[in-house]
Amino acid sequence: MSDLLCYICDVEILSEFKSPQDEFGHLAYSITGKTFAKEGTGSEYILLEDGSVGFWGSEGESGRIADSLYDFFVFMVNCPFWRDYLNAASYQNMERLQSFAKELMEEHRQMVEEDMDMDLDETQKELAEGLSIPLDNDISNVLMKFYHSATREPRLITTYTENDGSTHSNTGSLFESKGIVRF
Repeated sequence: MSDLLCYICDVEILSEFKSPQDEFGHLAYSITGKTFAKEGTGSEYILLEDGSVGFWGSEGESGRIADSLYDFFVFMVNCPFWRDYLNAASYQNMERLQSFAKELMEEHRQMVEEDMDMDLDETQKELAEGLSIPLDNDISNVLMKFYHSATREPRLITTYTENDGSTHSNTGSLFESKGIVRF
């Protein structure tokens, strides 16, 4: 199951918790936690002190991604290419979100079939059964849960401190963040 989660969702579960990336002491987080999974890029998924799950991206973005580990796995299995869903305008009403999600899911199905020679629906079904989580035919409810987690307070903000003492922080929302903002 772990291999399939890594292959389709790019989520590698670590054998033990570790301290989040700190860029050799230069990177600080507004909420403490422990890294439990990572991506091939080096980005990390962090179990935060309040039980929610945060994300630190290798390009400097950070934010909350789910309100619990269970919600994290539901989100990953239902939306394995989750970054494609970071279009805040699509979350303004349910009809728009459903249309947006349906269009993206069809693109993902086609991409997985062509590039990975796999059936995305079957793969998601296998992951969902193996993890004992629901697979939703209409992922808009899963996406709204993600949106509310990603935009709620307090935000997971990362601050990078340069050797000269200057700092760079991000917004703490994956919907607004395109990396570290310079101050």
